[in-house]
Amino acid sequence: MTNDAPALVFIYDRDSGGDAPALQARVNECRAYARLLGWEVAGQWVERGDSENRLFWRAMVAAMAFQGIGRRVVCLVSSWDRISADPLKCASLRQLVHDAGGVCYAVAEAGKAASSGS
Repeated sequence: MTNDAPALVFIYDRDSGGDAPALQARVNECRAYARLLGWEVAGQWVERGDSENRLFWRAMVAAMAFQGIGRRVVCLVSSWDRISADPLKCASLRQLVHDAGGVCYAVAEAGKAASSGS
């Protein structure tokens, strides 16, 4: 892994409600967070509907494994429920990112930690 290269960020969102302004706000929040930390955004993947297949998630994980060789790779979401409202499903999907050599961050949780001094 190259320590001096910025993290390579893969933004993900699951849009089941079709609320385009809310979706754009969440993606913008992730982009702003990545910019704040000096991370490089590789792209964004938006899952439409409530598909259990998570085809865009799997495509993102494949891209992480391929593009992230030698770099720190991060899946960035606005909150954990963007991955799945089901905690077990969320953990299972996050494991796929881990298996590809990446980590997941939720902007909402990072903000809570910063404001609480953790």
